[in-house]
Amino acid sequence: MKERGSFNYRLCQRAALFVLTALLFVLFIRLYRREAEPGIAVFSSASAQGRSLELDSKNIRPGDVESCVWYVGDEEVSCASRLHSYTPKEGDEEQFIRVRVRLRDGSVFEDWLYYSVLPVLYLDSGTGYDDVEKEEDAAGYMRLTGEGYTPDQLYDGALTFHLRGNSTSELAKHPFKLRLEDKAELLGMEKGRHWVLLANAIDATLLRNQLVYELSRDMGADCYMESRQVTLIYNGEYCGVYQLCEQVRISEGSVDVFDWESVADEAAGRIVDALDIQENMEQEKKAEMQVILEEELKTDLSWLDTGVFVSERLEEWNGREGTSYPTEFQIEDYLEVDTLPEVSGGVLLEMDLWEKDPALKTNYSQPIYFNSPAAGETWEELNCFIRTELQALEYALHDTDFIYHSDGTYYEVAEEGGRQEGTYEWEGVIYKETEFSADSFDGYHYSELIDMDSLIINFLLGELTMNYDAMKNSVFLYKDTEGPYYMGPAWDYDWAWGGSMSVEDTWRPEEWQTTSDFYAADAYYQTVQWNRCLIRDPYFLVRLQETWLEIRGTVLEALVMDGGKLDQYAQALRPAALANDARWGGSMGLYEGQTFDEGIAELKERIRERLDWLDEQFASVDTLAGSLGTCGKAETIVIGEPEHDTENETVLISVSVEESGCAAISAQLNGTYFHLCDLSEGKAQIRIPESALRSDGGRNTLQVRLLDENGEYLPDTAGTVEGEYISAVSSYIWF
Repeated sequence: MKERGSFNYRLCQRAALFVLTALLFVLFIRLYRREAEPGIAVFSSASAQGRSLELDSKNIRPGDVESCVWYVGDEEVSCASRLHSYTPKEGDEEQFIRVRVRLRDGSVFEDWLYYSVLPVLYLDSGTGYDDVEKEEDAAGYMRLTGEGYTPDQLYDGALTFHLRGNSTSELAKHPFKLRLEDKAELLGMEKGRHWVLLANAIDATLLRNQLVYELSRDMGADCYMESRQVTLIYNGEYCGVYQLCEQVRISEGSVDVFDWESVADEAAGRIVDALDIQENMEQEKKAEMQVILEEELKTDLSWLDTGVFVSERLEEWNGREGTSYPTEFQIEDYLEVDTLPEVSGGVLLEMDLWEKDPALKTNYSQPIYFNSPAAGETWEELNCFIRTELQALEYALHDTDFIYHSDGTYYEVAEEGGRQEGTYEWEGVIYKETEFSADSFDGYHYSELIDMDSLIINFLLGELTMNYDAMKNSVFLYKDTEGPYYMGPAWDYDWAWGGSMSVEDTWRPEEWQTTSDFYAADAYYQTVQWNRCLIRDPYFLVRLQETWLEIRGTVLEALVMDGGKLDQYAQALRPAALANDARWGGSMGLYEGQTFDEGIAELKERIRERLDWLDEQFASVDTLAGSLGTCGKAETIVIGEPEHDTENETVLISVSVEESGCAAISAQLNGTYFHLCDLSEGKAQIRIPESALRSDGGRNTLQVRLLDENGEYLPDTAGTVEGEYISAVSSYIWF
């Protein structure tokens, strides 16, 4: 992933006596005219508080003016018998400013803008706010205005949009998905055509998603979402504060991996160009045909398997237009197939409880599907590779030594059971052995299949926020054509820190989100989700605690300290947020009616409360392992302190064992380095080359497991769940 640019909150603060500095942004000019000649304009500029709002008078003769009246909200604030400007002042924020000019001949001209501390997004459409649907795009026109931005960072053009979201789409304050006519760097974010307007209707603070996206960035995520707070004016009506955000999708500025759908677009363009050579086609028709072919090629990717594309849409075109274009195409005639990368990635995947038919559902029922390419399941080669690799990854996470072994014994769920009545505990699950085998991934540790840092960030975000949806809904992972999977980008955290649409009492600050039966009560797969496997691995725990220590006094403290990021964002957003409260009556969902000020106070208290509890758990690796309760140390194994042999560039570690049935030991260093040695009178020495130690200067983790006389791991029955995982008798150290 390429390094992304700086992520600024951009509420455009300016010094003023008010809460931040109220800024006035260039408006989407709407001209209301009666009985007037064309070309007479009203506002010529808009400016920040303290600078006058001027009128364009080039088409109005001063002697023709009968009156010029300015209004802020419903209040008349300035009136004269001549054209004159108005200078916004403190207290005018979050209101419509309107001017009404009457000429002596009876003509009346009106214009208006919305004066906000945020950039203002004006969206006009023939489809009413409450009539926008999920399944059908509405057409509209958008003007995005904001002081301090270049013209390239604003927008003035057409778009299509539709309703988005699951349960939140049913609320009165609607979230939207936008598709601009042209790509744009909206408010300084990466250029793109696809954007979303998050309503954050159940979040009184309006900030939960924003804070988590920035937390993921500050914690070192390779891919994170940029966003800006804006005010939405829909068909001239104030609709509150929205979060303008990139859509999670494969693109250079978002998830920067190879884009197979762009290959489909390229093929469509070349096919249309070839058809145009045969018969001259009007440019408009050519563009229409290209869009049709792009959609068809991306809807079914099987042509990448067969090398042949048969177009039903072109056949329909011929019947409708009376043309005779060919409908079957050899792909190699239009694409340099040999230059395409290996079919081993270029995917954005999503895990979501709401997905009815997850194409990549694993043997432990993780509901994973293709987000991009959206029709990945129709491309057999890609579908088979990704499905196989994900299954090998899942089995590595469940394995005793966290390695996928192609000759190992693995299971799949036969019956998912259900929640025990009156409790959150899951019961009645039945497993069966599976015949799955993948030699191409034999011997891979999970950290070789999925990036360790991204696993840690994903885990910590879920625990920091107690997000009810963590590892359940809107969970993304991506993979380029080379390298491992990455968890992310972080998305959809409006249920974080106790937020909820409808589930009561989601705030449980003194327990682990990962191990809590409450958070796993919606579906079986939550009881075996990947984070529950990871906490069995001492290497993961050491890395996890190491990361916590790195971010606790910096990133996390900067968020919640008095005068820190949360306080600064709340102060900057407050004028707009109070207007949002007035429009919608506070938050929706479980905390219906909660106001911005109440929400901010509660959020800050909850973050501090959560940090206090986590500080106790992360005090050491031992306290962390003990708290999670999944990674114990056998008392029968004693691992000595490492001795560095600088002359031989090795580390020597002594091990003594008092366990019947044990013939040898297996030492696993940092996941991927193994050392086997026999026991002599219950003792052994492990010599590790320094080259096997972590090169980043971090702590090394050595786990010692006991082997029986057949070379098999000696099982730890107390730490084993049949069908899910088998733990070995083991102990570990870090150094």
